[in-house]
Amino acid sequence: MNCDQARERMVDRWVTGVDEAQRIELDSHIAACPSCREESESLQALWNGLGDLPIEEPGRTMRADFHRMLEAYRLGASSAGKPRVSAWDWLKSLWPQQPLVQFALAGAALVFGLIAGHLYTARGHDQERIAGLTSEMQQMRQLVALSLLQQQSASDRLRGVSYSVRMEPADEEVLSALLSTLNHDPNVNVRLAAFDALRQSASRRNVRQGLREALSRQDSPLLQIALIEWAVEANDRAAAAALRQLEHQPELNPAVSVRLKSALARLQ
Repeated sequence: MNCDQARERMVDRWVTGVDEAQRIELDSHIAACPSCREESESLQALWNGLGDLPIEEPGRTMRADFHRMLEAYRLGASSAGKPRVSAWDWLKSLWPQQPLVQFALAGAALVFGLIAGHLYTARGHDQERIAGLTSEMQQMRQLVALSLLQQQSASDRLRGVSYSVRMEPADEEVLSALLSTLNHDPNVNVRLAAFDALRQSASRRNVRQGLREALSRQDSPLLQIALIEWAVEANDRAAAAALRQLEHQPELNPAVSVRLKSALARLQ
């Protein structure tokens, strides 16, 4: 049991009660933790102080006062034209006039505030813990993706591309590794997977520039057509120069040539 759990268990002990096993576990932690022991003692003292407040005894004239109030209410209800008691006055009448009762209510409100504040703080700690775990998970995915992209097996490199897609937002080092895979990987399927992953981050300037440069470096018709279609869909007029360079590539696939001419016409 850590300190946060112990503080929650303290609150449960005073408000709803805990079973014997939970009480033993809490007492063991309090005995070993000076900070939690001090907090437990302060809460116990406050709670016991509330229990020691004397119960307000009704006065001898309470019955007579009640009958006078009842008679005044009857007279007020039967009198036409008299203004009704406002909601504010009614609320004020609910507040006790005896100082001891007022002190007891104030103490109860203090305990409630302490409990509510503790629960709110514990929730904030949980949110910080979740954010830290999310960051650690992102870093782990980055390391796994970079490691798999450097493996000899094409299936392992495909897994590395898959891991990189799960990263939101994608890390700059991972994007650089994907661009290198797109341009230099010997397996066409791995290069196609890298291109699909890079398209998700094509709004970044360095990724767009890398995709333009990849146009003239590809020898696979599938990748050439995929890059040409990306340039047209993105309306990337800056890619026109790379497309014209691709147009002069020797032994260009006829299907690529047709797509290339259509793309140049649309971008110009």
